[in-house]
Amino acid sequence: MDYHALAEQLMDLHVLLHQSPAGRQLEDLDRGTSLALGYLMAHHKMAHPKELGRGMAVSSARVAALLNHLEGQGLIRRTADPDDNRQTIVSLTAAGEERIRQRRAQAVALLAQLLERLGPEDAAAYLRLRKKLIEALPEA
Repeated sequence: MDYHALAEQLMDLHVLLHQSPAGRQLEDLDRGTSLALGYLMAHHKMAHPKELGRGMAVSSARVAALLNHLEGQGLIRRTADPDDNRQTIVSLTAAGEERIRQRRAQAVALLAQLLERLGPEDAAAYLRLRKKLIEALPEA
């Protein structure tokens, strides 16, 4: 089996997915605002900026710019860490929670439609293979 040829095909499919309107909508959850809000939601609605940067795999400068943007929109708030005044804690506001809940609900609805088009067997197979591929990723 020529795994390089398969990888080329996979890359081509990846590009096509991200060129489609549905693909771009789903991709939005993996970037910027939605990724930061989703990270906070998954981590008890608060985190230190350093943790956020690590979790999003972005630089501290990018995190600072993103936090300024989110705070300006009223989606997060920054407060001093009561355990260490040198640290800042970023937490979701009610508006931030609502925004990420809406975005996630939209993405789930879209994915459900796409999986339904595959049919039950192919949808289950796709999820099984996607999970297997993720589990095979190197740790580093």
